[in-house]
Amino acid sequence: MRKARRSARFVAVWPLVAAALAAGTPAAQAADVPPNPLQKPGWVLDRNDEFNGSLDPSLWITNYLESRTPEWRSRARYGFRNNALVLRIDNDQPTYYAGGDRMKVSSIQTGQRTGLHKSSPYDHAIPTVWKYAPKYGYFEIRGRTSARSGLHAAFWTVGKQDTPQQSAEIDVMEHPGRTPRNFNYNLFKWNDPNIQQVTQSVGEGFDLAGGMHIYGLEWTPTQIKLYVDNRLTRTVNQSPSYASGFLLGIYENAGWTGDVDPNDPRPKEFVVDYFRAYRR
Repeated sequence: MRKARRSARFVAVWPLVAAALAAGTPAAQAADVPPNPLQKPGWVLDRNDEFNGSLDPSLWITNYLESRTPEWRSRARYGFRNNALVLRIDNDQPTYYAGGDRMKVSSIQTGQRTGLHKSSPYDHAIPTVWKYAPKYGYFEIRGRTSARSGLHAAFWTVGKQDTPQQSAEIDVMEHPGRTPRNFNYNLFKWNDPNIQQVTQSVGEGFDLAGGMHIYGLEWTPTQIKLYVDNRLTRTVNQSPSYASGFLLGIYENAGWTGDVDPNDPRPKEFVVDYFRAYRR
């Protein structure tokens, strides 16, 4: 992304959320899981952002799959609270697409290219920029969602698509708000002929909106493993064999999460304490 445009967007975004964020954060609930130490035995820290009041511009793009829609519709709404990133869906936020589509999204991602992800609609061409696109490693966030009916929040990957086949998606944590104690752990093949699709619902003993929890992906040449609060929870015995980017986002009216309750007030939030990436 062009630095001048990105800086201007940072300035423009903050006033929209500053008043709401100034009220502070409720006290931590018993469900909160403490953050992990930055150093991880057996791993070397590759990249991280602790979200201590700003985004690392060398890591993040603040437009969601921009080539699909006019640039201004793809901008994330976000701010910071207690040294955590707050991705938001606001009342005055434009829909992602023009016309009758009702979806809204606030997402940040570590790379972009025209036509990225599935059979993308086309609005305009964008530069190909990969700020971070690893192949294999361990990747972790600590966060909570306020997703409810009609919304979902996700920590996920998308293949770089240097060829059309490099398109598989890993949903590390995809939380449909209508299932407070369940989230999706998926491997979608899209155009990758070497991947068999796997979709799993992961039930936990906590409400994902009720406290901060740790979600981790271990990605090897033969497996993808899901960790929840440092506990191995699921193993899939296959994996994408190419570099992929990472996304953090919250979505409203995406078409598969039910109807939004009109009496359920915005803003809706996906709060992320940190993103950390490690290599062997």
